[in-house]
Amino acid sequence: MNTVATKAGYAIVAALIGVGLFTGVIARAVTTVVCGSVTMPGDFITGLRLVVFGTTSVASVPTGCTVPLTGIRVASLLAFLAIAGVAVWAGMLWWRWRQSEAYFIADLKGRTGFAKRSEIRKYASAKAMLARASTIRPDLPKPAVTDVAWTFGKSLGQDVHVSAEDSIILEGPPRQGKGYRILIPAIVDWAGPLITTSTRSDNLTTTMRARQAKGTVSVFDPQGLSGIDGALTIDPTSGCEQPQIAVERANAIIGGTALGKSSSNQEWASASSGIMSLLLHAAAVSRSSVDELYSWGTSPVAAREAADILDSDGTAGWGAALRAAIDNDPKLRSSMWMGVSEAVKPLAIPSVRESMKPGRGRQFNAAEFLSEQNTLYLIGTGAGAGASGGFLGAVLDDVVARGREQAMISTGGRLEIPLGLVLDEIANMFSWAELPTVMADGGGIGISTIVVLQAMSQAKSKWSDAEAASIWSAATAKALLGGAGDIPHLRDVEAMLGTRKVRRSSTTYSETGDSSNVQTERVPLMSVDELRRMPERIGMLLYKNRRGILLDLDGWTARGDADQISAGRKHTHAEQVAAFRRNAGAVR
Repeated sequence: MNTVATKAGYAIVAALIGVGLFTGVIARAVTTVVCGSVTMPGDFITGLRLVVFGTTSVASVPTGCTVPLTGIRVASLLAFLAIAGVAVWAGMLWWRWRQSEAYFIADLKGRTGFAKRSEIRKYASAKAMLARASTIRPDLPKPAVTDVAWTFGKSLGQDVHVSAEDSIILEGPPRQGKGYRILIPAIVDWAGPLITTSTRSDNLTTTMRARQAKGTVSVFDPQGLSGIDGALTIDPTSGCEQPQIAVERANAIIGGTALGKSSSNQEWASASSGIMSLLLHAAAVSRSSVDELYSWGTSPVAAREAADILDSDGTAGWGAALRAAIDNDPKLRSSMWMGVSEAVKPLAIPSVRESMKPGRGRQFNAAEFLSEQNTLYLIGTGAGAGASGGFLGAVLDDVVARGREQAMISTGGRLEIPLGLVLDEIANMFSWAELPTVMADGGGIGISTIVVLQAMSQAKSKWSDAEAASIWSAATAKALLGGAGDIPHLRDVEAMLGTRKVRRSSTTYSETGDSSNVQTERVPLMSVDELRRMPERIGMLLYKNRRGILLDLDGWTARGDADQISAGRKHTHAEQVAAFRRNAGAVR
């Protein structure tokens, strides 16, 4: 006998029985209402005989009353339509649930393959972080977890922390909540000197008051994007009396220009860095300001003045080197000077130039900055009028260099108070040449870095492919938010997350019978599509050699101190609006 036909027959019989019983109940109810009482057989076909065939003889009703056949049929039809409507409605609700973010998140959390509570507790909990506190913060007898670690949301109901010894990549497209959910809490909580970068003032507005409660807050904003009055003045020539600092500063400044970012013009970028170091050294030894630096950088003829200064007061041979560059073949000189003129181009804007003149505002001291829980906001862009990425990069480079020097002479070879770097939008500001190195060795000397990228392809556009790969590999904590579109990179993440086991069953039908088969196969823990579709309130953390941690990211407004942060945000925002209005009025 055909097994399929047998099962189909059983299903039909079961359906007829169910329909018959249901229509029998309806027929009995309607007849009772109309006639007062009714006697009907209890078999399962009575209702069908009434509704379908109109066989009224199956029901005994009081004398003078007839079986309400039409009423029974109408009631049965309405009942079936109601049931069908409810079934369709329930099916739509189920379908919508299956397509919803809530179902997607519930499905992810139910998968075997993510880190469990015991693993998180052992490697990413507050207790796990504090186990290294004597090394990270030997100056504190009873450190809190925020003294030695960053907090990255929750997982399975417990806080997830990343050690201050780790280098971190946070990857997510624009408007995915990187600041709201991760960066703002990180900036507020960091218990040490902190440098944070951005092309906008959003993070500054929200966190400035909270950071002021910890230490001195400084804002270096040459382009005036933040609206903060009394922003910091940083002289790019400061310290360049020392040849090594002049060379480091020049490399950072040129590295932040379009020429410094170009992988095909590194020969000219190197030549431009050499000239810039000579000009910075000349300005420093002669106590000249950025006015002279701008003049020398835009005109090789004017730079002869710098060569004369180097001859008399500078490092031996540096004057001759500058003069050789000035007197070079015009075509070669033009190519060599291209990066220098591009680097000093922002100084053409008076307000930018004023922000870099000593004596015009509060001066910045890197050594003092590193000694307390101070904060430096670097605000600017790497493109457009007044783009000051190179000078911003030079400030960051200088602080990190001073940090390395202090670490070398400190107990344990590391900073006593770890330096935090929250480098938001850095790829849109400047190409910091030191980033791959800091990511690789910073944790060991007390420099903890969070580099924020929209995608790894963005890193490849600002650094070389090899450097971008080094940055990714050196990050011992890799946090990923949804919305990414770099498919090759997502495939790498998919592979890093590993696989899970899935049971699949199948049935084979034939003339002689059917057979069932259950197989177990391995599929990705999260597919590329699922990584891309992660909702804003969840994220993925790949931490060291542990299994992936699925993060719940509530955002700073869910914190216990959200009211204080919000009040500080409103206060700072009001000051910014007032400053922008004053500046706009002054321009008019």
